[in-house]
Amino acid sequence: MLSRVFKSNASKLAMIVIMFISIITGFVIYANYSEHKRYEEQAVMAEQYLKEGKFPEAVEAYSKALTMKHRNIELLSIGLAEAYIGVNNFDEALEVLRTCYQSTNGTNIKEKIEEVTVQKTDYEYNEIIKRADMYFANGEYDKAISEYEKAKQIKSKEVISYQKIAEAYMEKGDYMTARDEVLEGLEITDKDSLNRTLKTVDTYLLNVKYDDILNQAAEYIYQENYEEAIKEYKLAIELKPKEEVGYSGLAEAYISLEKYEYAISLLNNALDMIESDKLQELLEEATQLKDEKEERKRILSGLYNALNQFDIEKIKEFMTSTYFVKKIVSTDPVYYSALGEGDLSLGQGMIIYDTSSVYYGGMKDGLRTGSGLYFMLTGSEEDSGYYYYKGLWSNNAPSGSGKTEEVTKTQVNEELIESSIVTEGYFYRGYENGYMKRYFYENGVETGSVSYSMEQGSPLPLPDENGQTIWVNGSTEFVIGYMIKNGATTEDSYCAKTTDIWGVKPFIKP
Repeated sequence: MLSRVFKSNASKLAMIVIMFISIITGFVIYANYSEHKRYEEQAVMAEQYLKEGKFPEAVEAYSKALTMKHRNIELLSIGLAEAYIGVNNFDEALEVLRTCYQSTNGTNIKEKIEEVTVQKTDYEYNEIIKRADMYFANGEYDKAISEYEKAKQIKSKEVISYQKIAEAYMEKGDYMTARDEVLEGLEITDKDSLNRTLKTVDTYLLNVKYDDILNQAAEYIYQENYEEAIKEYKLAIELKPKEEVGYSGLAEAYISLEKYEYAISLLNNALDMIESDKLQELLEEATQLKDEKEERKRILSGLYNALNQFDIEKIKEFMTSTYFVKKIVSTDPVYYSALGEGDLSLGQGMIIYDTSSVYYGGMKDGLRTGSGLYFMLTGSEEDSGYYYYKGLWSNNAPSGSGKTEEVTKTQVNEELIESSIVTEGYFYRGYENGYMKRYFYENGVETGSVSYSMEQGSPLPLPDENGQTIWVNGSTEFVIGYMIKNGATTEDSYCAKTTDIWGVKPFIKP
């Protein structure tokens, strides 16, 4: 009886326990189901945030999901890392992945770590490049170079850093450093694009060198050191044979030195390669100056020879030419000899004083000395009168034996009469002095002559048989000699005024 009771109680107790266990198990199962459902909802929400680009919310959702049961730690860690990457927090992303890898040692996590590490490098590199580009755009080239150097340390084989550093140095005018940077980049990256940058740098270096040479040449021109300027311009042409500036500078230097043939040859060659109005104008100028130089040489040489040969008609022809009057004669005397213009080292030469007077003969220390001819045009161009002294000179004045001739032309009853007076004798510092003889010609025929005496330019009276002065017209004129015609002395007296001073006209003063 008691046994039955006990069995009955034991069955009830077992039933109670079984029911309790079933309730607990159901509760646990329900709780697990609920928690798994919440986890799935949390994971789905985190993934949704990630897809929508709501990265801060995704970080929070994934972080919460990782604290929940039933979590997939690798999947959630990768999602959380992506969310951190979305806000550019690569360090946190790597920290999450490395923590997960320590516990799971999963291959997917390891690959993700490698992927994010590359992404982090790319991000940091791009951020540095952005800052560097900003500095470059603002003209802060030193800061830009510093940032590009940082980028180069992250990705040494990327071309952009080397290119931009070189460009920054070029902007600063430091082309050699820019070239060194490009060469370094070529060695490390072996990229063809840097060859284009190198070509650009070399072009800048060439331009700088070219400009430096031109500036030096211009300085030499300013100093009138044309020979050194010519050397510099030739160097410039060697550097840039198709640039007009070197040619124009060299041509102008040649023109300044009157080397017109050199300038013409240079400019013709340059114009075969270059179309240039300036070079064409210089060619025309050089050609014109060359022609003028040759004409000048022709006139000077011709006049010099005419004076040497004492060819009066040729002398007048050259001295009345338009070129002589307008181009040769200047405010200063023009010197010429057989050695050329300006060179009187032979001791024999020609001096042109003005449009009407010229000297040819001996010279010493710049003074007319020895035998010489002083020739003057007189009157108008139509009557072609002239005057000259031909004889000895000393101390820059006619001194010694010599003669003068004065030729004039007058119109008489439609007939042109040429009159000439030739005076021979001794001269002292331009004045007639001592025994003189004067001849008179008309149309080349002698019409008479007279002899008389002078004392340093003053005519001396010829005394009568009583030794007295023979006065004419009161006491203003006196007889100094009698005319000789056809070899016989006549009664025609030759008189002088008391105020007369005779000699070589340009050298006497009344």
